[in-house]
Amino acid sequence: VRYRDAGNALEVLTHSDELALRGRFTDALNELALEGDLHLTHWTGADGPVLTDRDAQVRLQLAFGGEDGAFRITEGEVLSGGVPLALTLEVLPEGDADRLDLRANGLGLDLGRVVALLPDAVRKPLASYGMDGEADLALHYHGLVQGEGPMLSVGMQVREGRMKERSTGITFDHIGGDISFDLPPSGKLERLVVKGLTARSTGGSVQGDLELAGLKNAPLTLALNSDIGLADLLRFARVDTLEQVEGRLLTDIRVKGRLRDASAIRVADLKALTIGGTVAFRSASLKLKGVRHRVTGLDADLRLNGNDANVTGLRAELGGNTLELEGDLKGLVPYLLFQDQQLTIVAHGRSPRIDLATLLQEGEAQHGTTGAYALTFPRSLALDLQAEVEELVMEEFLATDVHGRVQLRDRVLTAKPVTFNTASGAVLASLTLDTRSPDSYPLAIDASIEGIAMEQLFAEFQEFGQDFITSRHLRGVTRAQVDLDAPLTPDLTLDLDRLTCTLDLRIDNGHLTGHQPLIDVAEHLQRNKLVSPFVDTDQLRRELADVSFASLENRIEIRDRKVIIPAMTVHSSVMDINLSGEHGFDDRIDHHLDFRLADLFRKGKADDDFGPVVDDGTGMRIFLHMYGTAADPQFANDGAMAAARRKAQFDQEKQELKSILKNELGLFTPKDRKDDLPGNEEGPTTPTIQVDWGDADSTDLATPERPRKKKGLFRLFEEEGAPQETIQVLD
Repeated sequence: VRYRDAGNALEVLTHSDELALRGRFTDALNELALEGDLHLTHWTGADGPVLTDRDAQVRLQLAFGGEDGAFRITEGEVLSGGVPLALTLEVLPEGDADRLDLRANGLGLDLGRVVALLPDAVRKPLASYGMDGEADLALHYHGLVQGEGPMLSVGMQVREGRMKERSTGITFDHIGGDISFDLPPSGKLERLVVKGLTARSTGGSVQGDLELAGLKNAPLTLALNSDIGLADLLRFARVDTLEQVEGRLLTDIRVKGRLRDASAIRVADLKALTIGGTVAFRSASLKLKGVRHRVTGLDADLRLNGNDANVTGLRAELGGNTLELEGDLKGLVPYLLFQDQQLTIVAHGRSPRIDLATLLQEGEAQHGTTGAYALTFPRSLALDLQAEVEELVMEEFLATDVHGRVQLRDRVLTAKPVTFNTASGAVLASLTLDTRSPDSYPLAIDASIEGIAMEQLFAEFQEFGQDFITSRHLRGVTRAQVDLDAPLTPDLTLDLDRLTCTLDLRIDNGHLTGHQPLIDVAEHLQRNKLVSPFVDTDQLRRELADVSFASLENRIEIRDRKVIIPAMTVHSSVMDINLSGEHGFDDRIDHHLDFRLADLFRKGKADDDFGPVVDDGTGMRIFLHMYGTAADPQFANDGAMAAARRKAQFDQEKQELKSILKNELGLFTPKDRKDDLPGNEEGPTTPTIQVDWGDADSTDLATPERPRKKKGLFRLFEEEGAPQETIQVLD
């Protein structure tokens, strides 16, 4: 038998293998008894199947042909899938249409068998669960046959129900409550009411009420109370994003409002809802798939306020690091319910100790080693955190009393300002790290350093990846201003080709101990046959092995894979050294240094019978060029540096002399000011002073004697100072 309504696409197709009929037909009323089997092939609406492939044994009493023109099943029994139902039916003409009213009910039915009979839209989401228990069922199929078609309303009361998730075996029992829903011809759930729902598992219990009155502009009321094990709840709900879960969840949630479209809820629809209540975690542990670290010992209290939540007393361990948090979780509800939604954490965080290496470690490290690092920030997370960390470590680096504001927006991390203590000193810094590119993370650091112990700093940073100067060699207290820009790779490796850094540095009370390249200066002088007879190189070697200096200042730059040290003077306990140079990341060096030969001759205290000897900076100097590699430095005489020094000193003295002559004698004064000069009145001719700077080509002056070429020992050194100017007085 096939029934089809072209107007609403309703179609019912049935057949019977064996059917017995008997009846009585009169002009007033026709009565028919029907008994046999009935198979429903399909029942479809405009949007697809409502019921398919159902078998039943039926015993029906039919009446039709009366004065009202109605067709009725006055008494009926249906046995389908082991579920016995009493059934009545009435079809009455209503204008040009027919109104259908079918009712079926059963008491004390098997819950699992009842669910198997339900329409596909209700049954399929429950296919992963085995069910049993007792249920009372009432069905009402009603409405005009023409037009959109009738609606199916289902009401069910469940007692002592039991549901088992098939893959995990997690079971909820003692399920009870009243459930009702409406299913329109489209087959989409339209109204759902759950009252007095209770369920219990080995880990706790759940109670709740739900009422959703319709699909469009539908009023919604929800109440949910629970005290249950997280593992039972999430595994029963088939949440597959977790590898490990334990602990307890306590909820007291209330939701009320109106949904624009219950069948297609959007994020914006949540704004029309009033969401309140509390959520608490107790001794919870979670590990998400694809996430390296496990959250353990989670205790937190959340108070819901619309889409947001205020969290207090959150305490957890992440990768073995204890974290405490208080603040707001903005957008928490849409973040949990929808994909691609952002969670913004605005909070105050504290920790007694954070080990960054364990948090950034990509995999399990072997004992005694450090694994590779990896850093990624999720697109869906934003952060504005006032952070306090008592102790922050990263391999050998140790910082204490860390305070700062940490922000994360669109995967750009900003820490500004941040203060901490390290290496017996203090640091004030700001940091920006942009992780939006998959290949390169631009990093910018601006820091002020005060009172840092150099030997501790070098040790904490593992000698900065070099062994030219290490914590074994350098001691002192430093202050500095650091400006660094460099891209990082996702495994936190610096891109040395694009690294730039400016370091304004001052070191006080410095000591350089056992620095072999400096000791090698004595070795070089010992091999010099012209110098070694006049210098106690063994004593010099011992002194260079332990050099102290009161203060050192310079601006050091890093660029093009080189550390660039501009010219500076180091006043040390051994000698005063002028030095400059470059140190490549490949350990190639190019250093220039010079010092007075007299410093090598000095013995004992610098004084005489008239008091302390004051160093006037004059005397012959040794200029050395140190080059090659840090492991095997080479030395040579540095003639170019000597010439540059002579020229610089000559230019300086030339300017000083000009200034003296201008201020004292009025030379080099503009012509229009001559009348203002003292002694310019009419009178005897005053003497004229003529200055010969040594480069004029005047033939009026005597040509000075050409200096003799130095020989022997003296050809290795240059007498410090510029050529002497000559002054002639003309009558």
